[in-house]
Amino acid sequence: MKMTQMETFFQLSGAVLLGGGVIHPKDVEDMKKSKNSLYCADSGYFHAENYDLRVSGLIGDLDSVGQLDAPGFPVVQVVDQDRTDLEKSLDTINAPYILCYGFLGGRLDHSLASFNAIAKSERLAFLIDAEDVCVICPPYLDLELPEGTRFSIFPLTNVLARSEGLKWDVNGVPLSPVGMVSTSNETETLRVQCWIDRGTALVIFPREHLDDVLSQWPNIQAD
Repeated sequence: MKMTQMETFFQLSGAVLLGGGVIHPKDVEDMKKSKNSLYCADSGYFHAENYDLRVSGLIGDLDSVGQLDAPGFPVVQVVDQDRTDLEKSLDTINAPYILCYGFLGGRLDHSLASFNAIAKSERLAFLIDAEDVCVICPPYLDLELPEGTRFSIFPLTNVLARSEGLKWDVNGVPLSPVGMVSTSNETETLRVQCWIDRGTALVIFPREHLDDVLSQWPNIQAD
């Protein structure tokens, strides 16, 4: 079944999005265990086929997968060379949060494009690779994490931020992609708070804490 590019996949719970980039055994394990619907961004469909993952929908210009015969799930074809398949997918999936696998690692320009996509999107998207999770930091973030947890703040624009509970708090320190950044920082207490007063920044933390972070993230209820 083919849908027009104006239609969306609406999810009351979170969604999983699978891209065509590097994926890891842990990714496959997590996706098989997940109760969230799984969508593929164009060539991400090949990963789903290879690992026998149940697909709820396919999104993209389909230049990689071509036309599928009776796929058994909806297909949204979006012919738009000005947007990446990740951007098209984030525009198509309406969910409280989207867990994105297969968009980091491999080609560096693809990873940079993925950061750009989640920064521009209105969706809450978590980019996941073998070691880390990165997500756009909301205006206020309040988390409980084990002391000594790596917690990096990477500015995508000129950023004015504040924090409490980090080994090196960023209060009063202008952050910039061509200036000061706050990578390899870590939590010094069980509670970390971060305020983004101006600009856009990524928060990067270890993948092992993803479930805990999802359960505490503002305005979502993880399954």
